[in-house]
Order: sequence, then structure tokens, then C-alpha cells
Amino acid sequence: RQGRLPEPALARRRLGVSESLLNTPPAIIYHYTDDIGLKGILETGQLWLTDVFRLNDPSELSHGFTIAIAALNSKVASATAKTKQFAHLVADVCGQMEIQRSAQYFACGFSSCGDDLGQWRAYADNGRGYALGFDGKVLEKAFSDSGNADSFPITYNDEKLAKVASVIIDTYFRIVDIDTILPADRSGIEDLWVHLTVHLLRAAMFFKHKAYEHEKEYRLLQTYKADERIAGLNRRPGRYSLIRYTDFDWRSVAPMALKTIVVGPSEQKKAGQFAEDCSKLISQGIPITYSAIPYRAV
Repeated sequence: RQGRLPEPALARRRLGVSESLLNTPPAIIYHYTDDIGLKGILETGQLWLTDVFRLNDPSELSHGFTIAIAALNSKVASATAKTKQFAHLVADVCGQMEIQRSAQYFACGFSSCGDDLGQWRAYADNGRGYALGFDGKVLEKAFSDSGNADSFPITYNDEKLAKVASVIIDTYFRIVDIDTILPADRSGIEDLWVHLTVHLLRAAMFFKHKAYEHEKEYRLLQTYKADERIAGLNRRPGRYSLIRYTDFDWRSVAPMALKTIVVGPSEQKKAGQFAEDCSKLISQGIPITYSAIPYRAV
């Protein structure tokens, strides 16, 4: 039980997924935001990574995790008595959303597409906002060196996620089957199902529903232990709540990473002037371009 536990990367290798492909970011990755976000990112040189359980659309995470749990449940019928007991405990934990106690995750989303109407609407003030274009390789390298950090493209394929989850689950089932001291209660195997939920949740973060495929997302992710004290943890106001986030100081480690600012398709005259004013907050000039999509916010 104390040996190396399976990672999603291991599962991907077994499925023949190229790690070099996964770790090669697009040439330019775009972060969609509103006017306040634009000013903040330029003024402070920081990008915010949000607690994944408080993302704009939490269903994107629950969708992937639901598929992972379905893969778990599909194996129960042919499992041994011990693995059935283990699987039921994991399902119970996930049903009570105790997965939020398994680890701490913070994410920041980018896109390889800098002019996508769906993202203008969803993430950039209904087209009134901006898409900040960063050099993908430069930003990814700086982020990876910051610690507790991963970066990867999102995959929009439920079948692939189910296969990855299946490989991870099979590994844990083998661990359970060879453990001759597995107790009747759940206290003695809590460490094992916590590790499994962590890995299933982590695998789910590599995937989203096909409906989001137009986003072509590239994600930055920080991971911390459940009880780890996070240096520099902040909180910002949400709807009747405080949302946890960390910040990545991209300017201090990659000052030339920002390559362009794309102005959204709505209210371009005002938005363009604001972008020019904000670009003066930093020393180097940032080229400003404009969305070509004919769209006016209502």
C-alpha cells in the first residue's frame, strides 16, 4: 500500500497517449476576461487561479467525475467481496461530496482560439471584454517552474476519460485484493480511497463535455494536499461567499510572455480605448487587435 500510487499520466501512457503532445502548448494561449480583469492582470502582472470547486461552471468538473464514478460502478458486479466493499465506500464518499476534502486544486483557463463567440459571451462580459494572448511555451515554462504546477490541453471525449478512469480503478482494485488486513470498517482504508478519489478527480480535470469543444482550452493547474497551508492564498467576493484563489506572478518570471490584447466584438470603440489606456500601465507596448465577429451585446 505504501508503494507508488497510479497517476493519470500512467493511465494515459498505457492508453498510448503521447506525453510530448500533452505538454506542448499552443503557440499563443488566450485568457478571456472583462475590463476589471484586464486592468488587474496588466497592473499587477498576476493571473488568478481559482479553487476548482468554485469555477464559473462547476458542472464541468462534476461531469467528468460522474463518468469516472460510472466506470467504478461498472466494475462492481465482477469484483471480489473486498473490492465491492471498497467501491461502495468510494461511491458513498463521492455522493456526499467529500471529494472536496481529498486535495486542493486551483485552475486558470486559456484557449488556443482568440476570437470565439461562446467565450466572449461566457467569460468576457458578453463580448465587451478582452482576450489576452500569451506566448504558450514561455508562459507554460514559467508556470511549471513555480511549483505544484501542471499545464495541459483539455480533451473533449467521454470515452477516453472512461478508459483512463478504468485503468486507475483496476490498479486500486488489485491493491485492495492483495491487502490481507483490510478491515470491516472504513477507517483503515480511508487513505486508500482518498488517494483513489484524488486520482479520479485529477483525471477528470483533463476532460470536459464535448459541448465545450469550441473553447479549445489549455489549463494551468496547481495541486496541494488537503491539509496543506498555501502561501499567498487569497479570497475574493462571490455571490454570498468568498472564493479562494492563488495568483501566478507571470510578469516577474516571464515579462515578455504577453503578446497581444484582443478587443471583444461588442462596444469596440470604448473597449479599444480602455485597452490602450491600460496597456500604458506596463513598459512594453502590447499590440491591440479587434475581434472580427459581428456581435452586439444586448
